[in-house]
Amino acid sequence: MIIALSLCAYLFEQAFQSRYGAVGAVALGCVSLGHKTRNAKCTAIGVAALLLLLAH
Repeated sequence: MIIALSLCAYLFEQAFQSRYGAVGAVALGCVSLGHKTRNAKCTAIGVAALLLLLAH
């Protein structure tokens, strides 16, 4: 089960990176890291970067 979840997460990240590039992957990582550590600043930076990418 854990291997399947890890594989799904990896495939999602690769698909996201192929569409939005390295900046999108870093922004998604900031959102994920900020959410896990409950750091509002990191989450906000990641969300803002994702919104800028999606708006473009």
